[in-house]
Amino acid sequence: MSEKLYVTKNGIKIYSYGNENAHSFFISMFLRAGSMFEREEDSGITHFLEHIAIRNVNALYNEGLYRLLDKHGLEFNASTFSEMVQFYTSGSPKNFAIGAEVLSSVLSPIILSADAVAVERERIKAEIREGDEKNSLAAFTGGVVFEDTALSRSILGTNKTVSRITRARLERYRREVMTSGNLFFYVTGKFSDEDIMCLAREIEKYEIPHSEPRENVAPTPKSFGKREPVVHIKNGDFTMLRLTFDIDMSRVTVPALDLIYDLLISGYNSKLFFELSEKRGIFYDINGQLDKYKNIGVFAFSFEIKEEKLYEALELTLGVLSDVKEKIPHEDECMKAGYVDNAPMILDDSRELNFTFGYGNHIMEQNYKNLDSHINAYKSVTPEEMQRTMKTVFVPENLTVTVKGKKRKIDKEKLENILREYR
Repeated sequence: MSEKLYVTKNGIKIYSYGNENAHSFFISMFLRAGSMFEREEDSGITHFLEHIAIRNVNALYNEGLYRLLDKHGLEFNASTFSEMVQFYTSGSPKNFAIGAEVLSSVLSPIILSADAVAVERERIKAEIREGDEKNSLAAFTGGVVFEDTALSRSILGTNKTVSRITRARLERYRREVMTSGNLFFYVTGKFSDEDIMCLAREIEKYEIPHSEPRENVAPTPKSFGKREPVVHIKNGDFTMLRLTFDIDMSRVTVPALDLIYDLLISGYNSKLFFELSEKRGIFYDINGQLDKYKNIGVFAFSFEIKEEKLYEALELTLGVLSDVKEKIPHEDECMKAGYVDNAPMILDDSRELNFTFGYGNHIMEQNYKNLDSHINAYKSVTPEEMQRTMKTVFVPENLTVTVKGKKRKIDKEKLENILREYR
């Protein structure tokens, strides 16, 4: 099996990666749009469009969309990221044509009334309130790490910006971003050539302007790779510590980063979890984040701790990172099995396969034509490459430390002195 490409008459690319043994299909429409591309005054408009597009499809079906989905056991939803939106549908292969019609309807002009848009606006404001990003350490850290760039802003926008977005502005924005260069479809699971033709015919019903593809290139903050040993503190009722490292993606590979993430954070024997949680009980769990764009990225992790353990936790964490940089990991520690031995298991999960190849190949442009090439990319990562990558990423000039806690009780100078000792 290999990835295939079909181009519709109106210039839309349909990529597919089939599996005759699957029991479901999964179709995504990837749209190159998101907070990374938004102007400050339009903050949150892509996420707003995601909501409106789905509500608009329901209107096109005379308010009968959800009944149709339930009748045929279909899923239809979407997710907005900083650099893209993924609209998707899935279900039994026998209902592929219905899913294709529903998903393609996202390309329709907005027919909703201003009142319907106002209802969705209030739902998004409720999402902003309930998400409470303004009080999270992750959002605070984003504002520090990506200061004065679009990536410092929330994907959801703010109450102020969302309030200004009208139905007419959403329709203009839809036409701006739903272009041949900005969107593509990806199909996985069980389907036939006729199913692909069916999807193509549905897409061809819509007039889609031509454009060149947007590149997944993030804005680079002024302080990127030139961080000072300064600790940024957000006031809060409980104590959390977060470390964020800048990544120059031209100097590393995605497979090496993924394996290092597992080595430090996500494996059963991951070093940070084992040393600070299992061995010392400093925290219960660790939350990691590995964001990658074509040019830059961030490797971040955070955990909640007792107030009096803050200084010890920072010292121990920096100690673990210093140790892993100095020693080439043993092959057994590299945790490749998930990407090599277990890789064929992804064929059983049409959703995961869809995102892995759709995002990896055509947003990150990794160009894996089949599962074997994906496996080989991880298999070929050596322990020496992992050590070189860690020495490249985990350096003081890439590090931003943020803390949430009772600001009056936190000794900022003590934390910064610990930070100055890190090499």
